[in-house]
Amino acid sequence: MKNKNFKVKLILLCFFLSVVSIVISTVSYFGVSELSEQSSFFSENIIPRNSLLSEMDVSYQKTRIQVRTLGLEDLDRRNRESAISNTLKMIDNYELAANKLSRLISNAEEQKIFNELQVQWNDFKKVGGRAVELAKINNEKARSELQEIFLIHCPEAAENYQRVLDKYNERLSKEVLTSASVVSSTARSLQITLVVVSFIGIILGFSIGVAYASNISQKIKATITALTNTSRSLTKSAKSIASTSNELSLSSERQDSSLQESSSSLEEISSMVRMTADNAKVSNNLAQESLGKAAVGKKIVKKMIHSMNGIDSDIDVMVGEFSDNNKKMLHIVELINRIEERTQIINDIVFQTKLLSFNASVEAARAGEAGKGFAVVAEEVGKLAQMSGNASIEISDMVSTSVNEVNSIVEESNMRLTDLVQKVRNSVTSGSEVANQCGQILEEIVDSVENVTNSITEITTATYEQSKGISELQNSISNIDVSSKSNTGIAKGASNIADQLLNEVSFVNRSIGEIELVFLGEESERRQAA
Repeated sequence: MKNKNFKVKLILLCFFLSVVSIVISTVSYFGVSELSEQSSFFSENIIPRNSLLSEMDVSYQKTRIQVRTLGLEDLDRRNRESAISNTLKMIDNYELAANKLSRLISNAEEQKIFNELQVQWNDFKKVGGRAVELAKINNEKARSELQEIFLIHCPEAAENYQRVLDKYNERLSKEVLTSASVVSSTARSLQITLVVVSFIGIILGFSIGVAYASNISQKIKATITALTNTSRSLTKSAKSIASTSNELSLSSERQDSSLQESSSSLEEISSMVRMTADNAKVSNNLAQESLGKAAVGKKIVKKMIHSMNGIDSDIDVMVGEFSDNNKKMLHIVELINRIEERTQIINDIVFQTKLLSFNASVEAARAGEAGKGFAVVAEEVGKLAQMSGNASIEISDMVSTSVNEVNSIVEESNMRLTDLVQKVRNSVTSGSEVANQCGQILEEIVDSVENVTNSITEITTATYEQSKGISELQNSISNIDVSSKSNTGIAKGASNIADQLLNEVSFVNRSIGEIELVFLGEESERRQAA
């Protein structure tokens, strides 16, 4: 347990308190459940049985009263019938209550008493039933026997029944007292158990919490003291590193002065550099001139490419025109097909006209004067002739239209083809001229490049002479530069480390203060003040 971390210990403490709460809740649950079961049994079984037994007693008493009423000598008919009806009704009520009570009986002793009570009830019910039968007969003999029942048999049966009923009531009364005592005892036991368990849980929880808090407080106090000492040691180390970095900075400054002495050697080299710069300017001018000419050549080449693209575009247009002409030719073919269809119609009409004319001639020859009846045939012949004429006119119009469209298409295609051919020729001519210009510009560029080459040769010679002096200077400066960079890097690194260390120490100090404030409270303020 001592080696466990703070989180585990805190979880264990919370777990213990949760276990105490669970124990209390479990005891309460089972105690209340038992108490609830006993109360439910009392309210759902014992009380209903008492109520049903009381209801049976009331029905029995009322039945007995009605039987006594039937034994009266001067009883009129209306009261006699009412007494008979009430007797039968009370018997039914008794039987209903008895059936309900029999379903609630759960032990053999009570069942035995109930069976005995039912035997006595059956005897009493027989006496009452006989009295009802005699009351219904209502003659001298029946009234005499009814008086005997009233005076002898009914009191005997009632006495036997009442004896068993009192025994049953006594048994239920004892059961009520016993159940009430058990419920009360269970409630008291539950209260005592809850008080004891709660008290034990509170004592154990408080004791463990105090011991755990004391242990944690002592360990945290020792840890804070160790952190404070470490923070002070780190502060001293940071200050020492800062002083060392200052010394390194002074060393770097002395090395910088050595580099300044080397700058005089660079002045001698600067004259040689100026000469090189002049040659470089001449080379630059030549190069710029070459660049300008090259740019002009580029533009001309672009023009040539554009002209060639124009040729391609014109060719595409020509292809499109040929495609349009093909479509128009297809349209002409369609027109011709329509003409053929119309011609077929005319042929059919002509054939039918001939047939009708022939039939009309035959019929007219046969009928003679009666041939006038063939006027209908002649009229149909006229209609067909009219249709033939209209079709002929339509065909004529379509043919003329087709001829005109074909001529127009041919002329338009010839004109467009002529224009396209001319455009292509112009584009080709323009491309040739542009190509010639490109050739001239390229020749000029070659000449400029030769001049640039000569200038670069002179620059190379001068640069070679400079490289000898610069190489010697680089050797001496490189050694100094290496040392200077090394010292400067060390100084910066040490300074950064010192600053970082001071920041970390400051953060640690703040963290220590927060921990002290959380765990030590007022004692933390007294420690900081001291």
